Amino acid sequence: MMATSESVGRSPNFHSMLWKLPWHIWTKSWYLSGVGHDLGGLRVPKQSLACCQQPPATMFFTLTVLLGVIALELSSADGHDHYYTAAVYEHSRFDSKNESSRFVIETNLGYYKRAAEIASLKGADVIVYPEYGIHSPSSERTALKGYVEYIPNPKKERINPCEQPELFSQTLILRTLSCVAKNNSIYVVANVGEKQNCEGDPDCPSDGVFHFNANIVFDREGTLIFKYRKEHLFYEFGMDVARGQQNYTFETDFGTFATFICFDIDFGRMSEVARRPNVDGVMFSTMFVDQLPQMVSIQFWESWALGNNATILAANIQIPGYLAVGSGIFHGKKGALAYTFNPDGISKLVIARVPKRGSDPLSPEASITAISEDDSWDWKGDGIDVPTVCTRTLLNDSIDLYHEYRCMEENMTDYTFVKLTEPKGHLGVCSNGVCCSLNYETTGLDESYYLGVFNGTYHHFGRYSWCEEDCVLARCDDSDEKPCATFPLKTETVFRHLHLKANFTSEVVYPALTQSGMRLVPRSEWRHHQHRELKRDIHFSNESGRKLLVAGMKGRCYDKDPPYTR
Repeated sequence: MMATSESVGRSPNFHSMLWKLPWHIWTKSWYLSGVGHDLGGLRVPKQSLACCQQPPATMFFTLTVLLGVIALELSSADGHDHYYTAAVYEHSRFDSKNESSRFVIETNLGYYKRAAEIASLKGADVIVYPEYGIHSPSSERTALKGYVEYIPNPKKERINPCEQPELFSQTLILRTLSCVAKNNSIYVVANVGEKQNCEGDPDCPSDGVFHFNANIVFDREGTLIFKYRKEHLFYEFGMDVARGQQNYTFETDFGTFATFICFDIDFGRMSEVARRPNVDGVMFSTMFVDQLPQMVSIQFWESWALGNNATILAANIQIPGYLAVGSGIFHGKKGALAYTFNPDGISKLVIARVPKRGSDPLSPEASITAISEDDSWDWKGDGIDVPTVCTRTLLNDSIDLYHEYRCMEENMTDYTFVKLTEPKGHLGVCSNGVCCSLNYETTGLDESYYLGVFNGTYHHFGRYSWCEEDCVLARCDDSDEKPCATFPLKTETVFRHLHLKANFTSEVVYPALTQSGMRLVPRSEWRHHQHRELKRDIHFSNESGRKLLVAGMKGRCYDKDPPYTR
């Protein structure tokens, strides 16, 4: 319900509330009124510079706009009952072995501040930052010493480093992030390195402290309200695995959320928590390793959202040479609300409105803002820098980490494949009780496509293992006499219709449909269903056609996974 002037006027504390309004409301009002000066990115009203020279008509207009903005803010609890606005920040991390750890931290946090300011001006309620956005990962504990900080337990006491700088003078990261939240009246979810004294613990490292890869959450006032430690480390030998049972959810003024970190998404806990009826979504920090054909950042996060019927806000690093690019906001029914996938070394802020649980779909009013060291601009033409080939099987490692994109392949050694040979038709293939069938029609088949199926224990990088049941159609080429060994990112083959079916024992199946250039196919053109006896299918139809790269269903039989080991 929109607040009226009468309802605002009835507030007994209206004038005191005026001066207690968050700073971003004042900056919005000055920006809207057009009477502000921009000083270093801060909107300052002309009144503060020459108050007595303001024409009465302009002052009246300014006051009118300000009161309008205040009314909207005061009524936001009523007016935004059906959605919240989310921001995820894809950061092109600054790193240098020639600079001090403090300089590296301050440089990266400078980008974080700018992203939060822009997000706040665009009405965002929360901003999620990526994994290892403030410093790079390292297997050497000594290399992390200048970046890890003591993080208090927010469940034991109220902790607001921005309001208590004298108590947190030695925790630059914690104090800065608290002020980012407070100064922009926005929830902040950020990934940090945490240290904890452990002397006397039998598992304590020789240096006397545990190192944890942690996500921390601040509310709009800058108060630390939640801490989560990553449970599934991906190598990361400079870090320690989280110890003991953790709480996974926290409360905001727009819902109940969980937060997880990168490799956690490959295991059952994150899925189980996201599917709880009281959880409104997952805020996900990551430095994701892209693997074709079904495990590329945005592609997998959309399929994860659809498979769990859960919202995920995914913030990734933008370092293409490290196989990391792509961020977005994904809904459990609508799929991608907003995303970016452009390997160019440029930081980007993705914003979208997200329907709350039980609310009807609405326009996401999505935007992408590019952010450089000294500028920001509306980002257009996402995807223009996606190359045809990225695999390290065919290319050397990147020399320029920020502009030469590299990716890897999933381990498909034990897949059973059948090749498409006709422009349209029907074919099927089975493996260990899982059968995958395909009906399709193209405008002409001049490139290599395979239908593949797998059922068994999947071995990830030769170190980690879990259970998968996969059915996938992929544009791929043979290599070293192996079928479907490398996967281009672009294709010229146009599909008009596609119907992919398979049987699973997995309760959770992740459907994906991706087109040339690693773009997600609009959800209006395809659907996925679960039928009796856990049979699943994907149906795509577009008479004009789409240049499809991958259509797949990845079943995750979490109940059959071997225990995770470091």
